[in-house]
Amino acid sequence: MKRRLVEYTSSEEEEEETPADEQPRQRKRKLPTLSTSLTVPAPVDDPALHQGRVRTVPHVEGQYATYIYVPLVLHHKDALYTLVEDALSLAKTQVPFLHAIGGQEHAQVKPVRWELHISLSRPLFLRAHQRDGFKRAVREMASSIAPFDASFITFSELTNDERTRNFLALEVGAGHGELCRCLDFLGPTLRQLRQKEFYVDPKFHTSIAWALMERTPLSSNLAAASLSVTGELDETALPECSAPEEQQARSASPSVIGQSSDNFHRIPHFPHTLVPSLNEAYAAKLSQARTGGFVVDRISVKIGKDVFTWSLSGMK
Repeated sequence: MKRRLVEYTSSEEEEEETPADEQPRQRKRKLPTLSTSLTVPAPVDDPALHQGRVRTVPHVEGQYATYIYVPLVLHHKDALYTLVEDALSLAKTQVPFLHAIGGQEHAQVKPVRWELHISLSRPLFLRAHQRDGFKRAVREMASSIAPFDASFITFSELTNDERTRNFLALEVGAGHGELCRCLDFLGPTLRQLRQKEFYVDPKFHTSIAWALMERTPLSSNLAAASLSVTGELDETALPECSAPEEQQARSASPSVIGQSSDNFHRIPHFPHTLVPSLNEAYAAKLSQARTGGFVVDRISVKIGKDVFTWSLSGMK
């Protein structure tokens, strides 16, 4: 007896089996949108909040603006405190819209102290993983250098790299060689991190005031081509204070002070008589050790918003 073959429909014959190791494709699902409360907004550069100052280097997430400096605090009873205060009063008769640095100044209240600094680096920019190693390098430098005496010798006018601000400064005389030694210790670390070193012929100084400079079409080219002379900290690196309100209300010579379209007063440069008049009035007293002298016994580094300070503890 013959058996009949089982008949299959055409659809059954064409059906293919799915291999066991091949997973069926699934549609990708979109992740839900993060709540606005969990997102960190990018910093907004608003010159109106900083007396017309602008961020010269764009903000980059995960990058920390860094500065090395010698902190210098002048208390109310210090002779240098009085000299700086008197010098600023004289300077504002020629540049009414001068902004003082380092004091929490109000219209009728004197600052309790001036918090100044002497820069030992250009503005640096570190990634998160570089911070600890950089702090370690500065700490090792501090442990290798002994405290030393220094003093200021003269008033000077300096300009930042971007040609956006003029600074009124006190230049260091005694102690220049020891500060250069600090730079020698920092050099290998900066080169390893591919950061710019300090200037070839540094003018160590502390800035006591600044003024906005007039904008010019050539300012960006000059900044790129010129040798920097200030090494100033970033716009928000250390606290700065505005000139008193009564000083801001005073008029000035049109040839010296101008008001730009953004309502911030700018100058082409300090009056040529400003620095000579300050040196004539105060340089002799400034150069005296009991007035312009100070001890360098600490080194600070500011990384982002954090400040770290180490005492100099090396042997002489």
